[in-house]
Amino acid sequence: VGACNFGMGLHRDRDVLLLNSDTEVYSDWLDRIRRAAYRNGRTGTVTPFSNNATICSYPKFCEDNWGQLEIDDQTLDALFARLNEGEEVEIPTGVGFCMYLRRDCLDAIGFFDFESFGKGYGEENDLSRRAIAAGWRNILTPDVFVRHYGGASFGESKAQRIAVALQVLNRLHPDYESAVHEFVQRDPVRPYREAIDLARLSMKSEKGSMLFVTHSWGGGTEVHVQEMKALVEAQGFQVLIGRPGGDRGELITFLNESDRVDFPNLTAISIEHGLDRFVSVIRALNVKHVHVHHTAGFVSDVSDFLRLACADAGVKYDVTLHDYMSVCPRITLIDRTGVYCGEPALADCETCIKRDGSKFGNPSVWSWRDRFGRLLSAARHIYVPDEDVSQRMSRYFPQLNFQVKPHPQVDVQRERPAKFGLRVVNQAKRRVAVLGAIGPHKGSELLELLAEHVRANSLPLEFVVVGYTDRDERLKHLGVEITGAYPNEEAVKNLIASNADFVWFSSVWPETFSYTLSAAFRANLYPVGFDFGAVATRIRAANWGQLLPIELMLDIEALALALLNISVSSQASHGGDKQAEMDWSHPVGDNFVEGYYGLELC
Repeated sequence: VGACNFGMGLHRDRDVLLLNSDTEVYSDWLDRIRRAAYRNGRTGTVTPFSNNATICSYPKFCEDNWGQLEIDDQTLDALFARLNEGEEVEIPTGVGFCMYLRRDCLDAIGFFDFESFGKGYGEENDLSRRAIAAGWRNILTPDVFVRHYGGASFGESKAQRIAVALQVLNRLHPDYESAVHEFVQRDPVRPYREAIDLARLSMKSEKGSMLFVTHSWGGGTEVHVQEMKALVEAQGFQVLIGRPGGDRGELITFLNESDRVDFPNLTAISIEHGLDRFVSVIRALNVKHVHVHHTAGFVSDVSDFLRLACADAGVKYDVTLHDYMSVCPRITLIDRTGVYCGEPALADCETCIKRDGSKFGNPSVWSWRDRFGRLLSAARHIYVPDEDVSQRMSRYFPQLNFQVKPHPQVDVQRERPAKFGLRVVNQAKRRVAVLGAIGPHKGSELLELLAEHVRANSLPLEFVVVGYTDRDERLKHLGVEITGAYPNEEAVKNLIASNADFVWFSSVWPETFSYTLSAAFRANLYPVGFDFGAVATRIRAANWGQLLPIELMLDIEALALALLNISVSSQASHGGDKQAEMDWSHPVGDNFVEGYYGLELC
């Protein structure tokens, strides 16, 4: 402190810049700091951003950000200079690692208090509080970044000196801690840190970004989203995934766990109050296109939020329909009977939702469809994975065009089953595989009823669930084998290992695609399903498998008999040219972004 006071007294006609010995500075840093000092006649002290400067720290606020970022510090400083040019934030205290002091302020309040602070720590805080008391301002200039290694000035004595200094500060300035605490809680510096986070994130790809919006429920939708992400990123684009956040889904967050560590200032955006901020984020991240996959988990306003945000940002969006949420709050077209509802008239749908509710409460169905209709009508394209989905959706939105776009599958070639006809492995008892995560909409209740019927009547039929269900213990008690959860890439291997005669697709709703059916094709295992939805259309297109009337969902005895009677003799003869016609894998072309989206984004 005494040495600093000596230096400040040498040239009493000049301003002062205090700079620690453990710092690095870049480019025209001092010119920018001096400009900040003279934008306002009452600015007394100026502090820049740093990796280690408490309330002036970046990227994490009030932390020592010791590690190096993905860009060097000179590049980082250039970002601060460009994005935060001419900005400032009043702060309760300057930070002494790099602190500019105007001479007229020093003339008014004096130098550091050597008697109170000895060799150091706390002296700049005391000076800053004296400046405020005399009508001066302390500011952060967010257009400068200085690297501060921290701790080198005093070594191991640092912690003790800080503790003693804080006691002195509280004695001299009783409001010091409360002023700093209020500033930290309010955090007016966040927008400037966020601007740098956004710039760094956008720099991860020269080609720009695409934003996928989806739920956090997993399942086939998540498989598709991750495969699409891999395909898009393979062409040099960055893919951000917007997911619901908050207690009610009132927030949208677009960073994964690792990104949240690297870019801590990019907090979730309010759907209810953050439209302008979301638009600015889309622009800052150079988002070229938005793809809405699912809105489950968000508040209902998200559909209008996304539509309006894309319009304001000048970015087009596509929608993929993975289920029937856009027409029914129950999502899968299953009513209180536990199976497919048959898609009755609107009045019956209103009664169903009002009486039995949904995951989204008891909304008005007409209002629900109208809101989704606005989202779909403004989309550039509406993708559906199967012709069956297109036909169903056209009944509800006849004015819209639904483009059939089967899900690309990145881990398969143009494979075809090597065998046609049923592979009978178990002569004494027919063994049936059920593949995947089997909940009520996938037929878990139907499987339970079948297992009860088989046991009660000693039928030569046994089931193995290659995966898991929502009622594992009950099914095990009934003699159903449960193999357990598996990674997606092991589905085919596990299905082959099940030693089943065929795979039964027990879904009681009209599926829109079915990745498990693709696994059955790859395993050369004969598929059997109900005659509706994408399972039916894909089995027909493959010209391999057998379809059962959907009425059997309500007749367990007849369903058990039908499964027992699946045999070679009951199938049509296949082979020859038919095998060459089958195409189920939907391979990926060389230029996926242009081929799938019809976009030239480079």
